[in-house]
Amino acid sequence: MASVTQSTSRLAPRLASGLTLLPPCFLAVLVFTYSVDLPQWDQWTYVSFFEEFSRGSLTLSHLFAQVNEYRQFFPNLVFVALGRLTRWDVRYEMWAILLAACLISFNVYRLGRLTIEGTQLRRALLLFMANLLIFSPVQYPNWLQGQQLVYYVPIACITGCILVAHSRLNPIARFLICGGLSTISTFSSANGGVCWIVVLPVLLTAALDRIPARRWFVAAWIIGLLSNAALYLYGYHKPWWSPSPLAALAHPLQALIYFLIFLGAPLGLEKGKLAMLVGILLLSLFAIGCLFVIRFRDDSIFVRRMTPWLMVGAYSILTGVMTMIGRVGLGVGQSIITARYIGYSVYLVVCLVFVVPIVGEKLTREAKFLSRRRVAQFTVGAAVAFLLWQPLTFAVGIAGMKKMRLELLQAKASVLLINYVQDPELVHTLYPDLSFLAAQANILDKLGYLRPGLERSNRLQDFEGAKAITNGYGSLDHVELRDHVYVVSGIAALPNRHEGADAVLLAYERPNGDCIVFALTHPKLGTAGSHDPGDDGRHLQRWELSLSADRLPARPANITAWAFDANSARAYRLDGSYVIP
Repeated sequence: MASVTQSTSRLAPRLASGLTLLPPCFLAVLVFTYSVDLPQWDQWTYVSFFEEFSRGSLTLSHLFAQVNEYRQFFPNLVFVALGRLTRWDVRYEMWAILLAACLISFNVYRLGRLTIEGTQLRRALLLFMANLLIFSPVQYPNWLQGQQLVYYVPIACITGCILVAHSRLNPIARFLICGGLSTISTFSSANGGVCWIVVLPVLLTAALDRIPARRWFVAAWIIGLLSNAALYLYGYHKPWWSPSPLAALAHPLQALIYFLIFLGAPLGLEKGKLAMLVGILLLSLFAIGCLFVIRFRDDSIFVRRMTPWLMVGAYSILTGVMTMIGRVGLGVGQSIITARYIGYSVYLVVCLVFVVPIVGEKLTREAKFLSRRRVAQFTVGAAVAFLLWQPLTFAVGIAGMKKMRLELLQAKASVLLINYVQDPELVHTLYPDLSFLAAQANILDKLGYLRPGLERSNRLQDFEGAKAITNGYGSLDHVELRDHVYVVSGIAALPNRHEGADAVLLAYERPNGDCIVFALTHPKLGTAGSHDPGDDGRHLQRWELSLSADRLPARPANITAWAFDANSARAYRLDGSYVIP
Protein backbone atom coordinates (compact mmCIF):
# COMPACT_ATOMS: atom_id res chain seq x y z
CA MET A 1 0.00 0.00 0.00
CA ALA A 2 2.83 2.37 0.87
CA SER A 3 4.55 1.67 -2.45
CA VAL A 4 1.34 2.44 -4.37
CA THR A 5 0.94 5.73 -2.52
CA GLN A 6 4.56 6.61 -3.18
CA SER A 7 4.30 5.85 -6.90
CA THR A 8 1.10 7.90 -7.11
CA SER A 9 2.78 10.85 -5.42
CA ARG A 10 5.57 10.67 -8.01
CA LEU A 11 3.22 10.28 -10.95
CA ALA A 12 0.95 13.24 -10.12
CA PRO A 13 3.63 15.96 -10.60
CA ARG A 14 4.68 14.38 -13.92
CA LEU A 15 1.11 14.33 -15.15
CA ALA A 16 0.66 17.94 -14.08
CA SER A 17 3.88 18.92 -15.84
CA GLY A 18 2.64 17.23 -18.99
CA LEU A 19 -0.64 19.07 -18.60
CA THR A 20 1.19 22.41 -18.91
CA LEU A 21 2.19 21.46 -22.48
CA LEU A 22 -1.40 21.02 -23.66
CA PRO A 23 -2.18 24.74 -24.27
CA PRO A 24 0.84 25.43 -26.53
CA CYS A 25 0.38 22.13 -28.40
CA PHE A 26 -3.32 22.82 -28.91
CA LEU A 27 -2.56 26.33 -30.15
CA ALA A 28 0.06 24.97 -32.55
CA VAL A 29 -2.61 22.74 -34.11
CA LEU A 30 -4.95 25.75 -34.45
CA VAL A 31 -2.26 27.90 -36.09
CA PHE A 32 -1.43 25.10 -38.52
CA THR A 33 -5.12 24.65 -39.35
CA TYR A 34 -6.23 28.26 -39.72
CA SER A 35 -3.14 30.19 -40.91
CA VAL A 36 -3.17 31.76 -44.38
CA ASP A 37 -0.09 32.83 -46.33
CA LEU A 38 -1.13 36.42 -47.00
CA PRO A 39 0.27 39.73 -45.69
CA GLN A 40 -2.21 41.81 -43.71
CA TRP A 41 -2.54 45.54 -43.02
CA ASP A 42 0.82 47.05 -42.03
CA GLN A 43 2.67 44.04 -43.44
CA TRP A 44 2.08 45.43 -46.93
CA THR A 45 4.41 48.30 -46.07
CA TYR A 46 7.17 45.74 -45.47
CA VAL A 47 7.20 44.89 -49.18
CA SER A 48 9.64 47.77 -49.60
CA PHE A 49 12.13 45.91 -47.35
CA PHE A 50 12.33 43.00 -49.77
CA GLU A 51 12.32 45.26 -52.81
CA GLU A 52 15.24 47.26 -51.41
CA PHE A 53 16.98 44.06 -50.33
CA SER A 54 16.73 42.66 -53.87
CA ARG A 55 18.40 45.84 -55.13
CA GLY A 56 21.07 45.71 -52.42
CA SER A 57 19.96 49.07 -51.04
CA LEU A 58 18.27 48.07 -47.76
CA THR A 59 19.71 50.14 -44.90
CA LEU A 60 19.29 50.30 -41.13
CA SER A 61 17.34 53.54 -41.55
CA HIS A 62 14.69 51.61 -43.50
CA LEU A 63 14.36 49.15 -40.62
CA PHE A 64 14.31 51.93 -38.02
CA ALA A 65 11.64 53.97 -39.83
CA GLN A 66 8.41 54.68 -37.97
CA VAL A 67 5.40 52.42 -38.66
CA ASN A 68 2.26 54.03 -37.23
CA GLU A 69 3.40 54.83 -33.65
CA TYR A 70 5.99 52.01 -33.64
CA ARG A 71 9.74 51.84 -33.95
CA GLN A 72 9.94 48.08 -34.45
CA PHE A 73 13.59 47.82 -35.47
CA PHE A 74 14.34 44.45 -33.86
CA PRO A 75 11.21 42.65 -35.13
CA ASN A 76 11.99 44.07 -38.57
CA LEU A 77 15.32 42.23 -38.47
CA VAL A 78 13.43 39.01 -37.81
CA PHE A 79 10.89 39.72 -40.56
CA VAL A 80 13.58 40.39 -43.16
CA ALA A 81 15.66 37.36 -42.18
CA LEU A 82 12.66 35.01 -42.17
CA GLY A 83 11.35 36.58 -45.37
CA ARG A 84 14.58 35.95 -47.24
CA LEU A 85 14.79 32.36 -45.98
CA THR A 86 11.15 31.49 -46.77
CA ARG A 87 10.40 33.84 -49.71
CA TRP A 88 8.22 35.68 -47.21
CA ASP A 89 5.85 32.93 -46.27
CA VAL A 90 4.20 34.87 -43.44
CA ARG A 91 3.13 31.63 -41.75
CA TYR A 92 6.71 31.29 -40.49
CA GLU A 93 6.26 34.61 -38.68
CA MET A 94 3.24 33.07 -36.94
CA TRP A 95 5.43 30.22 -35.75
CA ALA A 96 7.94 32.81 -34.51
CA ILE A 97 5.12 34.34 -32.45
CA LEU A 98 4.34 30.92 -30.99
CA LEU A 99 8.02 30.46 -30.09
CA ALA A 100 8.02 33.88 -28.40
CA ALA A 101 4.98 32.81 -26.38
CA CYS A 102 6.82 29.60 -25.41
CA LEU A 103 9.75 31.73 -24.21
CA ILE A 104 7.37 33.82 -22.11
CA SER A 105 5.85 30.64 -20.68
CA PHE A 106 9.31 29.30 -19.82
CA ASN A 107 10.17 32.57 -18.07
CA VAL A 108 6.91 32.36 -16.10
CA TYR A 109 7.80 28.78 -15.15
CA ARG A 110 11.21 29.88 -13.84
CA LEU A 111 9.65 32.77 -11.94
CA GLY A 112 7.17 30.34 -10.40
CA ARG A 113 10.03 28.21 -9.11
CA LEU A 114 11.61 31.30 -7.56
CA THR A 115 8.50 32.69 -5.90
CA ILE A 116 6.00 29.91 -5.24
CA GLU A 117 6.45 27.71 -2.20
CA GLY A 118 5.10 24.19 -1.94
CA THR A 119 5.19 21.10 -4.08
CA GLN A 120 6.08 20.65 -7.73
CA LEU A 121 2.46 19.69 -8.33
CA ARG A 122 1.26 23.05 -7.05
CA ARG A 123 3.65 24.99 -9.26
CA ALA A 124 2.72 22.87 -12.29
CA LEU A 125 -0.98 23.55 -11.80
CA LEU A 126 -0.34 27.29 -11.54
CA LEU A 127 1.76 27.17 -14.72
CA PHE A 128 -1.05 25.28 -16.47
CA MET A 129 -3.46 28.07 -15.56
CA ALA A 130 -0.97 30.67 -16.78
CA ASN A 131 -0.46 28.79 -20.06
CA LEU A 132 -4.21 28.71 -20.66
CA LEU A 133 -3.96 32.50 -20.74
CA ILE A 134 -0.65 32.91 -22.55
CA PHE A 135 -1.70 30.54 -25.36
CA SER A 136 -5.40 31.38 -25.36
CA PRO A 137 -7.03 31.32 -28.84
CA VAL A 138 -9.04 34.39 -27.80
CA GLN A 139 -5.98 36.37 -28.98
CA TYR A 140 -6.65 34.98 -32.48
CA PRO A 141 -5.72 38.13 -34.48
CA ASN A 142 -2.23 37.89 -32.99
CA TRP A 143 -1.72 34.20 -33.73
CA LEU A 144 -2.79 34.56 -37.38
CA GLN A 145 -0.95 37.77 -38.31
CA GLY A 146 2.84 37.57 -38.52
CA GLN A 147 3.64 41.17 -37.68
CA GLN A 148 2.04 40.72 -34.25
CA LEU A 149 5.38 39.43 -33.02
CA VAL A 150 5.83 43.02 -31.84
CA TYR A 151 3.17 42.38 -29.17
CA TYR A 152 5.16 39.59 -27.53
CA VAL A 153 8.70 40.96 -27.54
CA PRO A 154 8.18 43.47 -24.65
CA ILE A 155 6.73 40.95 -22.17
CA ALA A 156 9.39 38.40 -23.19
CA CYS A 157 12.03 41.04 -22.39
CA ILE A 158 10.36 41.99 -19.09
CA THR A 159 10.11 38.42 -17.81
CA GLY A 160 13.68 37.84 -19.01
CA CYS A 161 14.87 40.92 -17.09
CA ILE A 162 13.13 39.70 -13.93
CA LEU A 163 14.93 36.36 -14.15
CA VAL A 164 18.25 38.08 -14.75
CA ALA A 165 17.62 40.36 -11.75
CA HIS A 166 17.17 37.26 -9.55
CA SER A 167 20.17 35.43 -11.03
CA ARG A 168 23.60 34.97 -9.45
CA LEU A 169 25.32 37.29 -11.91
CA ASN A 170 27.15 40.26 -10.43
CA PRO A 171 25.09 43.47 -10.16
CA ILE A 172 26.82 45.23 -13.07
CA ALA A 173 26.17 42.31 -15.42
CA ARG A 174 22.53 42.18 -14.32
CA PHE A 175 22.19 45.91 -14.93
CA LEU A 176 23.75 45.79 -18.40
CA ILE A 177 21.77 42.76 -19.56
CA CYS A 178 18.49 44.26 -18.30
CA GLY A 179 19.35 47.56 -19.98
CA GLY A 180 19.99 45.73 -23.26
CA LEU A 181 16.72 43.81 -23.05
CA SER A 182 14.86 47.03 -22.21
CA THR A 183 16.33 48.66 -25.32
CA ILE A 184 15.19 45.73 -27.46
CA SER A 185 11.73 46.09 -25.92
CA THR A 186 11.62 49.84 -26.60
CA PHE A 187 12.42 49.44 -30.28
CA SER A 188 10.01 46.59 -30.84
CA SER A 189 6.60 48.00 -29.94
CA ALA A 190 4.86 51.25 -29.06
CA ASN A 191 4.60 50.15 -25.41
CA GLY A 192 8.12 48.73 -25.27
CA GLY A 193 9.43 51.58 -23.10
CA VAL A 194 7.27 50.28 -20.23
CA CYS A 195 10.03 47.70 -19.71
CA TRP A 196 12.32 50.39 -18.25
CA ILE A 197 9.64 51.36 -15.73
CA VAL A 198 8.57 47.95 -14.44
CA VAL A 199 12.01 46.33 -14.35
CA LEU A 200 13.58 48.97 -12.07
CA PRO A 201 11.60 47.99 -8.92
CA VAL A 202 12.62 44.36 -9.45
CA LEU A 203 16.26 45.37 -9.75
CA LEU A 204 15.98 47.45 -6.59
CA THR A 205 14.52 44.58 -4.56
CA ALA A 206 16.49 41.71 -6.07
CA ALA A 207 19.75 42.96 -7.53
CA LEU A 208 20.85 46.31 -6.18
CA ASP A 209 19.85 46.16 -2.53
CA ARG A 210 23.21 44.96 -1.27
CA ILE A 211 25.64 47.15 -3.22
CA PRO A 212 26.95 50.54 -2.04
CA ALA A 213 26.52 52.36 -5.41
CA ARG A 214 22.78 51.85 -5.55
CA ARG A 215 22.02 55.50 -6.37
CA TRP A 216 24.44 55.47 -9.28
CA PHE A 217 22.74 52.41 -10.72
CA VAL A 218 19.36 54.11 -10.49
CA ALA A 219 20.74 57.26 -12.11
CA ALA A 220 22.31 55.23 -14.93
CA TRP A 221 19.01 53.40 -15.44
CA ILE A 222 17.13 56.69 -15.77
CA ILE A 223 19.74 57.95 -18.25
CA GLY A 224 19.22 54.77 -20.28
CA LEU A 225 15.48 55.33 -20.27
CA LEU A 226 15.78 58.96 -21.37
CA SER A 227 18.31 58.07 -24.08
CA ASN A 228 15.97 55.45 -25.49
CA ALA A 229 13.07 57.92 -25.40
CA ALA A 230 15.10 60.59 -27.20
CA LEU A 231 16.15 58.17 -29.94
CA TYR A 232 12.61 56.85 -30.27
CA LEU A 233 11.16 60.36 -30.68
CA TYR A 234 13.86 61.54 -33.12
CA GLY A 235 12.02 62.41 -36.32
CA TYR A 236 8.76 61.07 -34.86
CA HIS A 237 5.50 62.26 -36.41
CA LYS A 238 1.95 61.61 -35.32
CA PRO A 239 0.06 59.37 -37.80
CA TRP A 240 -2.66 61.31 -39.60
CA TRP A 241 -5.39 58.82 -38.61
CA SER A 242 -4.45 58.66 -34.93
CA PRO A 243 -6.95 60.47 -32.66
CA SER A 244 -5.86 63.24 -30.35
CA PRO A 245 -4.39 62.04 -27.02
CA LEU A 246 -6.42 64.80 -25.35
CA ALA A 247 -9.62 62.87 -26.11
CA ALA A 248 -9.16 61.00 -22.83
CA LEU A 249 -9.22 64.29 -20.90
CA ALA A 250 -12.23 65.54 -22.83
CA HIS A 251 -14.18 62.32 -22.17
CA PRO A 252 -12.92 60.90 -18.84
CA LEU A 253 -15.84 58.49 -18.31
CA GLN A 254 -15.46 57.05 -21.80
CA ALA A 255 -11.71 56.74 -21.19
CA LEU A 256 -12.29 54.87 -17.90
CA ILE A 257 -14.73 52.46 -19.55
CA TYR A 258 -12.24 51.86 -22.38
CA PHE A 259 -9.47 51.16 -19.86
CA LEU A 260 -11.57 48.70 -17.85
CA ILE A 261 -12.72 46.86 -20.98
CA PHE A 262 -9.11 46.64 -22.11
CA LEU A 263 -8.11 44.96 -18.83
CA GLY A 264 -11.14 42.65 -18.67
CA ALA A 265 -11.07 41.50 -22.30
CA PRO A 266 -9.05 38.27 -21.71
CA LEU A 267 -11.92 36.85 -19.63
CA GLY A 268 -14.75 39.06 -20.92
CA LEU A 269 -15.63 37.06 -24.07
CA GLU A 270 -15.48 40.33 -26.05
CA LYS A 271 -18.63 41.53 -24.31
CA GLY A 272 -18.47 45.20 -23.30
CA LYS A 273 -20.31 45.19 -19.98
CA LEU A 274 -18.95 41.82 -18.91
CA ALA A 275 -15.41 42.82 -19.83
CA MET A 276 -15.80 46.05 -17.85
CA LEU A 277 -16.95 44.16 -14.73
CA VAL A 278 -14.09 41.70 -15.09
CA GLY A 279 -11.70 44.62 -15.49
CA ILE A 280 -12.92 46.13 -12.22
CA LEU A 281 -12.44 42.78 -10.45
CA LEU A 282 -8.93 42.25 -11.81
CA LEU A 283 -7.86 45.79 -11.01
CA SER A 284 -9.22 45.43 -7.46
CA LEU A 285 -7.29 42.21 -6.88
CA PHE A 286 -4.13 43.84 -8.21
CA ALA A 287 -4.63 46.82 -5.86
CA ILE A 288 -5.07 44.44 -2.92
CA GLY A 289 -1.78 42.77 -3.81
CA CYS A 290 -0.04 46.16 -3.87
CA LEU A 291 -1.54 47.07 -0.49
CA PHE A 292 -0.21 43.84 0.99
CA VAL A 293 3.30 44.68 -0.24
CA ILE A 294 3.04 48.12 1.38
CA ARG A 295 1.61 46.65 4.58
CA PHE A 296 4.35 44.02 4.92
CA ARG A 297 7.19 45.99 3.33
CA ASP A 298 9.50 44.99 6.19
CA ASP A 299 9.19 41.36 5.16
CA SER A 300 11.89 41.34 2.49
CA ILE A 301 11.18 37.75 1.39
CA PHE A 302 7.49 38.48 0.84
CA VAL A 303 8.34 41.66 -1.09
CA ARG A 304 10.86 39.81 -3.27
CA ARG A 305 8.25 37.14 -4.07
CA MET A 306 5.48 39.63 -4.88
CA THR A 307 7.34 42.33 -6.80
CA PRO A 308 8.06 40.32 -9.99
CA TRP A 309 4.42 39.37 -10.46
CA LEU A 310 3.11 42.83 -9.61
CA MET A 311 5.45 44.30 -12.22
CA VAL A 312 4.15 41.81 -14.80
CA GLY A 313 0.64 43.04 -13.96
CA ALA A 314 1.82 46.65 -14.03
CA TYR A 315 3.01 46.08 -17.60
CA SER A 316 -0.58 45.33 -18.65
CA ILE A 317 -1.99 48.24 -16.66
CA LEU A 318 0.51 50.80 -18.00
CA THR A 319 -0.01 49.48 -21.53
CA GLY A 320 -3.75 49.86 -20.98
CA VAL A 321 -3.24 53.50 -20.01
CA MET A 322 -1.12 54.13 -23.11
CA THR A 323 -3.63 52.38 -25.38
CA MET A 324 -6.52 54.25 -23.82
CA ILE A 325 -4.80 57.60 -24.43
CA GLY A 326 -3.95 56.70 -28.02
CA ARG A 327 -7.17 54.93 -29.03
CA VAL A 328 -10.11 56.13 -26.94
CA GLY A 329 -10.83 58.72 -29.64
CA LEU A 330 -11.75 55.83 -31.94
CA GLY A 331 -14.58 54.76 -29.60
CA VAL A 332 -15.07 52.39 -26.68
CA GLY A 333 -16.06 49.52 -28.94
CA GLN A 334 -12.63 49.53 -30.56
CA SER A 335 -11.11 47.87 -27.47
CA ILE A 336 -13.56 44.97 -27.86
CA ILE A 337 -13.40 44.58 -31.64
CA THR A 338 -9.60 44.69 -31.54
CA ALA A 339 -9.04 41.36 -29.81
CA ARG A 340 -5.33 41.64 -30.54
CA TYR A 341 -5.01 43.92 -27.47
CA ILE A 342 -5.56 40.82 -25.33
CA GLY A 343 -1.92 40.05 -26.12
CA TYR A 344 -1.14 43.01 -23.85
CA SER A 345 -3.81 42.78 -21.17
CA VAL A 346 -3.69 39.04 -20.50
CA TYR A 347 -0.60 39.38 -18.31
CA LEU A 348 -2.59 41.12 -15.57
CA VAL A 349 -4.51 37.85 -15.20
CA VAL A 350 -1.26 35.84 -15.37
CA CYS A 351 0.10 38.03 -12.57
CA LEU A 352 -2.94 37.33 -10.38
CA VAL A 353 -2.67 33.57 -10.93
CA PHE A 354 0.50 33.72 -8.84
CA VAL A 355 -0.26 36.71 -6.60
CA VAL A 356 -3.42 35.18 -5.12
CA PRO A 357 -1.69 32.07 -3.65
CA ILE A 358 1.24 34.12 -2.34
CA VAL A 359 -1.14 36.51 -0.58
CA GLY A 360 -3.14 33.53 0.65
CA GLU A 361 -0.05 32.08 2.31
CA LYS A 362 0.67 35.42 3.94
CA LEU A 363 -2.88 35.68 5.23
CA THR A 364 -2.75 32.30 6.93
CA ARG A 365 0.42 33.33 8.72
CA GLU A 366 -0.47 36.89 9.69
CA ALA A 367 -4.28 37.05 10.05
CA LYS A 368 -5.36 35.18 13.13
CA PHE A 369 -9.07 35.56 12.34
CA LEU A 370 -8.66 33.60 9.06
CA SER A 371 -8.03 29.89 9.15
CA ARG A 372 -5.82 28.12 6.65
CA ARG A 373 -8.84 26.12 5.57
CA ARG A 374 -10.88 29.21 4.63
CA VAL A 375 -8.03 30.70 2.63
CA ALA A 376 -7.51 27.39 0.86
CA GLN A 377 -11.22 27.16 0.07
CA PHE A 378 -11.22 30.65 -1.45
CA THR A 379 -8.09 29.95 -3.52
CA VAL A 380 -9.38 26.61 -4.79
CA GLY A 381 -12.79 28.11 -5.55
CA ALA A 382 -11.21 30.92 -7.59
CA ALA A 383 -9.07 28.38 -9.50
CA VAL A 384 -12.06 26.16 -10.25
CA ALA A 385 -14.14 29.13 -11.47
CA PHE A 386 -11.23 30.19 -13.69
CA LEU A 387 -10.86 26.71 -15.19
CA LEU A 388 -14.58 26.32 -15.80
CA TRP A 389 -14.60 29.65 -17.65
CA GLN A 390 -11.78 28.69 -20.02
CA PRO A 391 -13.84 26.49 -22.40
CA LEU A 392 -16.01 29.53 -23.14
CA THR A 393 -13.04 31.76 -23.94
CA PHE A 394 -11.46 29.01 -26.03
CA ALA A 395 -14.71 28.56 -27.98
CA VAL A 396 -14.84 32.29 -28.75
CA GLY A 397 -11.21 32.25 -29.85
CA ILE A 398 -11.56 29.17 -32.08
CA ALA A 399 -14.65 30.64 -33.73
CA GLY A 400 -12.70 33.85 -34.34
CA MET A 401 -9.79 31.96 -35.90
CA LYS A 402 -12.11 30.03 -38.20
CA LYS A 403 -13.87 33.18 -39.36
CA MET A 404 -10.58 35.03 -39.82
CA ARG A 405 -9.21 32.22 -42.01
CA LEU A 406 -12.27 32.33 -44.29
CA GLU A 407 -12.06 36.12 -44.56
CA LEU A 408 -8.36 35.94 -45.42
CA LEU A 409 -8.94 33.30 -48.09
CA GLN A 410 -11.60 35.54 -49.63
CA ALA A 411 -9.20 38.49 -49.48
CA LYS A 412 -6.46 36.38 -51.06
CA ALA A 413 -8.76 35.48 -53.93
CA SER A 414 -9.40 39.19 -54.54
CA VAL A 415 -5.67 39.97 -54.42
CA LEU A 416 -4.84 37.31 -57.00
CA LEU A 417 -7.30 38.95 -59.41
CA ILE A 418 -6.54 42.55 -58.46
CA ASN A 419 -5.17 43.47 -61.90
CA TYR A 420 -8.51 42.68 -63.56
CA VAL A 421 -11.20 43.04 -60.90
CA GLN A 422 -11.16 45.59 -58.08
CA ASP A 423 -12.77 44.35 -54.86
CA PRO A 424 -13.71 47.35 -52.66
CA GLU A 425 -14.06 45.04 -49.65
CA LEU A 426 -10.26 44.77 -49.49
CA VAL A 427 -10.08 48.21 -47.87
CA HIS A 428 -11.95 46.75 -44.90
CA THR A 429 -10.25 43.36 -44.71
CA LEU A 430 -6.66 43.83 -45.88
CA TYR A 431 -5.44 47.41 -46.46
CA PRO A 432 -7.20 50.79 -46.60
CA ASP A 433 -5.59 51.97 -49.88
CA LEU A 434 -6.57 49.76 -52.82
CA SER A 435 -4.14 51.31 -55.32
CA PHE A 436 -1.22 50.89 -52.90
CA LEU A 437 -2.28 47.30 -52.24
CA ALA A 438 -2.35 46.54 -55.98
CA ALA A 439 1.12 48.03 -56.45
CA GLN A 440 2.60 46.07 -53.54
CA ALA A 441 0.96 42.82 -54.70
CA ASN A 442 2.58 43.23 -58.11
CA ILE A 443 5.97 43.85 -56.53
CA LEU A 444 5.62 40.71 -54.42
CA ASP A 445 4.56 38.75 -57.47
CA LYS A 446 7.60 39.99 -59.40
CA LEU A 447 9.89 38.94 -56.54
CA GLY A 448 8.26 35.50 -56.42
CA TYR A 449 7.01 36.13 -52.88
CA LEU A 450 3.30 35.65 -53.62
CA ARG A 451 1.99 32.08 -53.60
CA PRO A 452 0.21 31.38 -55.91
CA GLY A 453 1.12 34.26 -58.18
CA LEU A 454 -1.22 36.89 -59.57
CA GLU A 455 -3.45 35.87 -62.44
CA ARG A 456 -1.93 36.99 -65.72
CA SER A 457 -5.06 36.80 -67.83
CA ASN A 458 -8.70 37.75 -67.53
CA ARG A 459 -9.65 34.81 -69.76
CA LEU A 460 -11.00 32.23 -67.35
CA GLN A 461 -10.08 29.26 -69.54
CA ASP A 462 -6.42 30.17 -68.88
CA PHE A 463 -6.75 29.24 -65.21
CA GLU A 464 -9.69 26.88 -65.34
CA GLY A 465 -9.60 23.89 -63.01
CA ALA A 466 -10.81 20.37 -63.63
CA LYS A 467 -14.41 20.05 -64.72
CA ALA A 468 -16.77 18.36 -62.26
CA ILE A 469 -17.71 14.79 -63.14
CA THR A 470 -20.81 14.63 -60.92
CA ASN A 471 -22.93 17.15 -58.99
CA GLY A 472 -20.88 20.13 -60.13
CA TYR A 473 -19.46 23.02 -58.10
CA GLY A 474 -22.72 24.89 -57.71
CA SER A 475 -24.80 27.00 -60.01
CA LEU A 476 -25.94 30.40 -61.21
CA ASP A 477 -29.60 29.88 -60.45
CA HIS A 478 -31.32 33.25 -60.26
CA VAL A 479 -31.19 36.64 -62.00
CA GLU A 480 -33.62 39.42 -61.17
CA LEU A 481 -33.93 42.97 -62.47
CA ARG A 482 -34.57 45.52 -59.71
CA ASP A 483 -34.68 49.22 -60.63
CA HIS A 484 -32.25 48.84 -63.57
CA VAL A 485 -29.93 46.70 -61.42
CA TYR A 486 -29.43 43.00 -62.12
CA VAL A 487 -29.18 40.85 -58.97
CA VAL A 488 -27.34 37.65 -59.83
CA SER A 489 -27.20 34.85 -57.25
CA GLY A 490 -26.50 31.19 -56.83
CA ILE A 491 -24.55 28.61 -54.83
CA ALA A 492 -20.90 27.58 -55.02
CA ALA A 493 -18.41 25.25 -53.35
CA LEU A 494 -14.95 23.72 -53.66
CA PRO A 495 -15.63 20.02 -53.09
CA ASN A 496 -11.96 19.04 -52.92
CA ARG A 497 -11.56 21.34 -49.91
CA HIS A 498 -15.06 20.65 -48.54
CA GLU A 499 -15.59 24.42 -48.20
CA GLY A 500 -17.42 27.20 -49.93
CA ALA A 501 -15.69 29.02 -52.78
CA ASP A 502 -13.24 31.74 -51.83
CA ALA A 503 -14.72 33.94 -54.53
CA VAL A 504 -17.31 33.74 -57.30
CA LEU A 505 -16.31 35.30 -60.61
CA LEU A 506 -18.79 36.57 -63.16
CA ALA A 507 -17.74 36.47 -66.79
CA TYR A 508 -19.27 37.37 -70.13
CA GLU A 509 -18.90 34.90 -72.97
CA ARG A 510 -17.45 36.00 -76.29
CA PRO A 511 -18.69 34.54 -79.58
CA ASN A 512 -15.59 32.30 -79.73
CA GLY A 513 -16.42 30.79 -76.34
CA ASP A 514 -13.85 32.72 -74.28
CA CYS A 515 -15.15 33.73 -70.84
CA ILE A 516 -13.80 37.10 -69.68
CA VAL A 517 -14.02 37.91 -65.97
CA PHE A 518 -15.52 41.33 -65.21
CA ALA A 519 -16.89 41.10 -61.64
CA LEU A 520 -16.22 39.34 -58.36
CA THR A 521 -18.13 38.58 -55.20
CA HIS A 522 -17.80 36.32 -52.18
CA PRO A 523 -20.13 33.73 -50.69
CA LYS A 524 -21.79 34.85 -47.51
CA LEU A 525 -20.05 33.17 -44.59
CA GLY A 526 -22.20 30.66 -42.78
CA THR A 527 -25.04 30.56 -45.34
CA ALA A 528 -25.93 27.19 -46.78
CA GLY A 529 -27.09 27.35 -50.36
CA SER A 530 -28.70 23.99 -50.91
CA HIS A 531 -32.26 23.05 -50.11
CA ASP A 532 -31.03 19.54 -49.32
CA PRO A 533 -30.50 19.33 -45.52
CA GLY A 534 -27.48 17.10 -46.10
CA ASP A 535 -26.07 19.53 -48.69
CA ASP A 536 -24.92 16.31 -50.51
CA GLY A 537 -21.42 16.75 -48.99
CA ARG A 538 -20.46 19.72 -51.16
CA HIS A 539 -20.59 22.44 -48.47
CA LEU A 540 -22.35 24.87 -50.79
CA GLN A 541 -22.49 28.54 -49.87
CA ARG A 542 -24.91 31.13 -51.27
CA TRP A 543 -23.58 34.12 -53.17
CA GLU A 544 -25.13 37.24 -54.65
CA LEU A 545 -23.95 40.20 -56.72
CA SER A 546 -25.72 43.37 -57.86
CA LEU A 547 -24.79 44.67 -61.30
CA SER A 548 -25.80 47.89 -62.97
CA ALA A 549 -26.29 47.61 -66.72
CA ASP A 550 -23.33 49.90 -67.48
CA ARG A 551 -20.94 47.39 -65.83
CA LEU A 552 -21.56 44.88 -68.61
CA PRO A 553 -18.77 45.00 -71.19
CA ALA A 554 -21.08 43.96 -74.04
CA ARG A 555 -24.82 43.73 -74.76
CA PRO A 556 -26.31 41.23 -75.17
CA ALA A 557 -24.15 39.24 -72.77
CA ASN A 558 -24.19 35.60 -71.83
CA ILE A 559 -23.21 35.63 -68.16
CA THR A 560 -21.43 32.67 -66.56
CA ALA A 561 -20.28 32.16 -62.97
CA TRP A 562 -17.12 30.47 -61.67
CA ALA A 563 -15.99 29.30 -58.22
CA PHE A 564 -12.43 30.41 -57.42
CA ASP A 565 -9.93 28.64 -55.15
CA ALA A 566 -7.38 31.04 -53.62
CA ASN A 567 -4.97 28.23 -52.67
CA SER A 568 -4.58 26.94 -56.22
CA ALA A 569 -5.62 30.07 -58.18
CA ARG A 570 -8.02 27.90 -60.21
CA ALA A 571 -11.56 28.68 -61.34
CA TYR A 572 -14.34 26.12 -61.72
CA ARG A 573 -17.36 26.80 -63.89
CA LEU A 574 -20.73 26.68 -62.15
CA ASP A 575 -23.81 25.22 -63.78
CA GLY A 576 -26.15 27.55 -65.63
CA SER A 577 -25.82 30.85 -67.45
CA TYR A 578 -28.00 33.86 -68.20
CA VAL A 579 -28.33 36.07 -71.25
CA ILE A 580 -28.79 39.74 -70.45
CA PRO A 581 -30.39 41.35 -73.54
